[in-house]
Amino acid sequence: MTEKKNQLLKISLVFSAIILLGYGVNFLFFPEVQIKMSGGEPIPYFWINWFGGVMLALGIGCILVIRNPIKQGIFVTTVCIGSIVTALALYHQYIFLWDDSYNMLNALVPAIVLTVMAILLWLSIRQSKEILW
Repeated sequence: MTEKKNQLLKISLVFSAIILLGYGVNFLFFPEVQIKMSGGEPIPYFWINWFGGVMLALGIGCILVIRNPIKQGIFVTTVCIGSIVTALALYHQYIFLWDDSYNMLNALVPAIVLTVMAILLWLSIRQSKEILW
């Protein structure tokens, strides 16, 4: 039974690591691509580079937790909360800050991906309590 619980946790963390590392690399090394895709006004790229570093660190943390998930509930909960809050912010942007000049799929697609990520992590936390805590 514990192995089955651990499997959902591993799947959730692998999914989270892929998403976080992918966006982290993009924001850290190629911020101009993200800005151009959004259709937003050009800004100095250093304003968004640091997001990439944080996302890379969280992605690497997910990989470390996959290797040894014992007593790592605080980290998994933190990534879950971060996903929820960020998804809500992106939904808010999509619903209330609609502007025809922006590519709003740039907000909606990550919001959906983060919602899936948060649900997977939340289910993993609930199912793997004895492993994580």
